[in-house]
Amino acid sequence: MVYLTYIIDHYDNISDTTLFFHHHRWAWHNNILLGTDTANTIRRLSDERVARIHPDRPEIDYDIYKKPEEQHFTRKVWQELFPFERVPPAISQPCCAQFAVSRDRIRATPRSMYIHYRDWLLNTPLDDANAGRVMEYSWHYIFSRNAELCPAMNTCYCDGYGICCGGAVKLKAWLGKQLEREAADDTLRKWDEAEANPDKQAVLPENHQDWRDRSTRLRDELDATRDEAYKRGDDPKNRALEVGRPS
Repeated sequence: MVYLTYIIDHYDNISDTTLFFHHHRWAWHNNILLGTDTANTIRRLSDERVARIHPDRPEIDYDIYKKPEEQHFTRKVWQELFPFERVPPAISQPCCAQFAVSRDRIRATPRSMYIHYRDWLLNTPLDDANAGRVMEYSWHYIFSRNAELCPAMNTCYCDGYGICCGGAVKLKAWLGKQLEREAADDTLRKWDEAEANPDKQAVLPENHQDWRDRSTRLRDELDATRDEAYKRGDDPKNRALEVGRPS
């Protein structure tokens, strides 16, 4: 509702790039390579990327299918929202209703349609949670008219934020190592909890120090690779190369 009202009220003098974000600074759905920090995300976001890709999502860990709320996004709801558009075979996009969009993309849709979307929110029989989820699944279509908008994660990081891992395979390896570290840290947390509550039975692996050393090693390796990706992304030629566009 707030997003739509902002667009409606500022439609004639909208900024070159508009950022639509939740109010909190730290969130699980923010970029892990940016420390899940909204301030850092905004600071590094490329306006040029936003102008090229419509819209650009600050979250790039994708939602997966089979969510219970999807049952509410029916053909009928689609036709209510987009009465002049064909129902697509699928809807797919990064999660969580945070995005950046250019003025040109906002104004490619008439102001009257944003009023229409807001009226739908005010009058739909769906509860707020499910109506909001429908809108979350619709923003990318509103601004791009592309029902499936899932750019490669490494290109989002590199071209969007100047964090260039050197390709999808290397980014996947970094994320896999991050999961390893989280698992090691989880084991250490359980160990610490067991030591703090000796009366509770807990089955824990041996070699506590080995797990602590493993967590430290993984952290150092992750930090070093991340720092290299930041440095690589400082060069516009590297950003262009990773996404396959002219420098």
